[in-house]
Amino acid sequence: MLTDTKELLVAQEAHRAGRAEEAEQGYMRWLDAHPNEHNGLHFLGLLKFQTKRLQEGIDLVRRSLEFDATNAHAWNNLGNMLVVSDLPKDATDAYLNATRYAPELVEAWYNLGVCYRRTGKIEDSVKSFVKAVELQPANPMVYERFGILLYGLGRFAEAANVYRQWLVVEPDSSVARHMLAAMTGEDVPARADDQYLKDLFDRFSSSFDENLKGLGYRAPELLVSALGEYVPTDGRLDVLDAGCGTGLCGGLLRSMSRSLVGVDLSDGMVEKARARNIYDELVVAELCGFMRDRPNAFDVVISADTLVYFGALEEAALAARSCIRENGVFAFTLERHIDEPVADPQPGMAPAAGDPVRYRIQPHGRYVHHADYVRAALTAGGFTRVELKDVVLRRERGQDVQGHLVVAQ
Repeated sequence: MLTDTKELLVAQEAHRAGRAEEAEQGYMRWLDAHPNEHNGLHFLGLLKFQTKRLQEGIDLVRRSLEFDATNAHAWNNLGNMLVVSDLPKDATDAYLNATRYAPELVEAWYNLGVCYRRTGKIEDSVKSFVKAVELQPANPMVYERFGILLYGLGRFAEAANVYRQWLVVEPDSSVARHMLAAMTGEDVPARADDQYLKDLFDRFSSSFDENLKGLGYRAPELLVSALGEYVPTDGRLDVLDAGCGTGLCGGLLRSMSRSLVGVDLSDGMVEKARARNIYDELVVAELCGFMRDRPNAFDVVISADTLVYFGALEEAALAARSCIRENGVFAFTLERHIDEPVADPQPGMAPAAGDPVRYRIQPHGRYVHHADYVRAALTAGGFTRVELKDVVLRRERGQDVQGHLVVAQ
């Protein structure tokens, strides 16, 4: 039995503090004195993995498991390394071993659920997430990933139950509340909650651009191309990118702008936009309030796939009109509501019994809008020329996402 573990503990402390070189030297000294000690091998392997020496890390953790095959945390970490190495079947085996030796390890069940999903073992994935929820019913991350899984499978009623469970343990969760409305059509808000949007896009900001590339995302190009029909594009415009995200529109707008301002709710998104170094001003704020605070400040307000998180458009139309100069333009994209019979519209989703549906929330959490309602809302907001064009915004789940390209003047 090892009794003097001080050097190992000191190395672990350096590891936790991010002092990688000091930690590695400490682990190596420990292993020099205690060859093949499984904890030292495991921790050094984890450090190698975290410092981008992936194969060395995998080899060390595998060695550690030769000397202690019951170490569930080592199996779980090995699974994570194998996922990064694009070896999902081997990762699945590692996570299974983790759950075998520590059935209460919620991280292993969660990771196993994700891995089963990637390898097409859907029912096994669902069972793993159910187990993770049972073990840690107060963990929001488990509910969120489980809900996403069930939504992706089109199992909306089961996803709704997951969000209901989440709200029991976290009644203030903006994500659970919004997605429950999206799955059921019950208690649908007139627009997505600001905290929901902030949480959503802060979390996705690091991978946002890469994810959109795989979807054939076209909204920025469509919008900027359309502007040339309505305003001069010779660099004299004051432009607001409303809901600027990571700045995908900004690069296309720069050459036609005298000043280019971006506003977004998400700090993470704005930081990504700032790194592009193309905006004159970037602000973290709610876009309607921001527009009301800048009266007659802009020639153009452009908004790519931001108002899809608004059901009712009246507030946005009025706010945009207040900040746009005479003969200015409000250009944006929406997802298109496809006409279909509605037996029992939810409150707030149709103006009156028998009238067309104005907007509807979809299971993915965004809203679709009817063209007649879009025109009416913009006209009521003070725009005299409103034009809509049917477009394809991107592909999602193997299908074209049908949209409106809207220009109001």
